[in-house]
Amino acid sequence: MRWSTVVWMGLCVVGCGGDDVPPADASTDLGAPVDAARDGSVDGASEDAPAQDAVGLDALVADAPADAVTEDAPAPDAGPEPTTVIAPVPGEVTLIQINLPGTFQLGEAGIVVGPDGTMLLMDVGNSSHDDDVLALIRALNETWITPARGFPPRDPREVEWVVLSHFHADHIGGFADLMGGIDVTRGVVHRGFTDLGSGVTENDYEEVCDLVRGELAAFDFPLCTAAEAPPCNADDWSETYPAVNCDGLLAGDLEVALDDGPSTITLGDGAVMRFVGASAHMSTGTAVVASAPFATDDNDFENARSLVALVEYGRFRYHWGGDLMGDGPDIEGHLVATSGGPFYGPLGMDVTHAHHHVRRTSSNATFVNAMAPLDGLSRNVVGGINGGHVGSPHLDVLQRWGDSDRLGAGAIWITQSAPGGDDHPALIDADANVIVQTIGAGTGYRVQAARDAAPMSRTFSTVR
Repeated sequence: MRWSTVVWMGLCVVGCGGDDVPPADASTDLGAPVDAARDGSVDGASEDAPAQDAVGLDALVADAPADAVTEDAPAPDAGPEPTTVIAPVPGEVTLIQINLPGTFQLGEAGIVVGPDGTMLLMDVGNSSHDDDVLALIRALNETWITPARGFPPRDPREVEWVVLSHFHADHIGGFADLMGGIDVTRGVVHRGFTDLGSGVTENDYEEVCDLVRGELAAFDFPLCTAAEAPPCNADDWSETYPAVNCDGLLAGDLEVALDDGPSTITLGDGAVMRFVGASAHMSTGTAVVASAPFATDDNDFENARSLVALVEYGRFRYHWGGDLMGDGPDIEGHLVATSGGPFYGPLGMDVTHAHHHVRRTSSNATFVNAMAPLDGLSRNVVGGINGGHVGSPHLDVLQRWGDSDRLGAGAIWITQSAPGGDDHPALIDADANVIVQTIGAGTGYRVQAARDAAPMSRTFSTVR
């Protein structure tokens, strides 16, 4: 069902990722460029290519071949891996995990471009990243998602959808500033303005609440609601406003009135983003199941309420879950127990977004086993890390994903290793955008560390 309710959202600038927060005495040396030698060995890849600067906006310069797939390595008829950075092509899904700049400015953001050019933002970084995200949006709209390249016409400011995983600054702190430079044409999806406490950063929350209740009210798609809509001003909160209804997960196509079933966004040619969970409520496809109750007074409790979604196209499946927690509380386990059968099945995912910047509070054994079972097939993991996420990636998470050849010929691809981050043979430290693009209308896909010079890629068939 199409709905628009009076709701609000909160954002955060710094100190909102639990153990993500850099120590107060951290030196500026922590933001030094990451050593490219962290890359794992990749067949046919360039190992020592220079890292790109910031988000590498000028790197989106070439198409990937889209006519062949492979099992565990490029098929003979796929040709060589691209020697330039993958750009969106009609008829395929392109996902860009953006390598955001900054020494202490924590941030994560991604972009999905659907087969027909539909653009969707998956989080937007913090208030220091809006210019970077906006520049990439404009570059895509003006240069790459164009009629000359086979896409329908687009406005330079156009973004169809914005999806916000949870109310921490490193994921949504840039939202208010970004809205001054883009036009959202279809919707803003968020977990719902519920379960409020000190885990939410109040200043950004208040700022964006006014936007969503004002000029963006017609585009508001909350997945959960409270019994009473909370005020925008945190000083006026009278309770924590717990989620009492998450029927937004069962609304079918979000743009079709009186629709039902799992909530989806259409991305063109049958590609969809499908919503599985929000505010610690998980969907079976026909019902919503809440987790055991937990508090609102900790950053990790806000992480645990992250929105969960899948990108599906043909046989291809991609999981995205913000900063979802697997420890304290274990909402990853709740996701697997509730949604594993109907949404993930025994084969899990082709590509999984590693929650919480590849930190040890995420990617627990239950979740990893469900997304990447030990069956000999190749799968991949993507992690969004920037310089502010000190210590990421954590070794125990890398081991859970990468030990025992769990990923086959796949790997753990991260945008960059933060100061103090650990290493693993399965890790590919891109120090650049990480791009995933389907091949053959979702029968295969390619993953690329999108460096300006000599990007590094691998091609896979899907596990289905």
